[in-house]
Amino acid sequence: MINHLRILLDVLPENKNSYQLKKTFYVLIFTGLFLLPELSAITPVCEGETDFKTYRKAALQKINLQNENIKQDPLDYLSYFELGLAYLALGRHEEEIQAYKEAIKLHSKFAQAHYNLSLAYELLKEGSNAIHHMEKAQELYIVKRDHRKIRSTQRQLKRLYFSYQRNIGTLNSPQSNN
Repeated sequence: MINHLRILLDVLPENKNSYQLKKTFYVLIFTGLFLLPELSAITPVCEGETDFKTYRKAALQKINLQNENIKQDPLDYLSYFELGLAYLALGRHEEEIQAYKEAIKLHSKFAQAHYNLSLAYELLKEGSNAIHHMEKAQELYIVKRDHRKIRSTQRQLKRLYFSYQRNIGTLNSPQSNN
């Protein structure tokens, strides 16, 4: 029982708010799920600490949840995007890229998916693909007039151009849509 409560207090992001944490404790105490002597055995993890096993387990659960959502609605581009984020959490970048590509196939003007896809390609040292998708994200943010995101993509593009400056000549060549 203590482990279940610890996981509850560790994983839920809303528990980082002290009001929500107090409310959770009161609910647990009044429902009798938690005894006061055992309170000292629980280590509150409000500072953002989570052990690796708990983190990995939560990420795998998110992957399973998103795969179930995709089975129920294969045209839900947000589920593919969330799946990509879950793969990112585990460092599974090839699968992350495939998930973002599916999200883009379903919604080609999804700027955040292009942005994240660019970052994933950059982690795999595929500079031309990273630059292509960051430029696409920037175009979409310009259309939306989202100035904060435009500045962010500009910074990322400068960094990518600097990192892959040897390949700039080849970047202008025609490429397939990835």
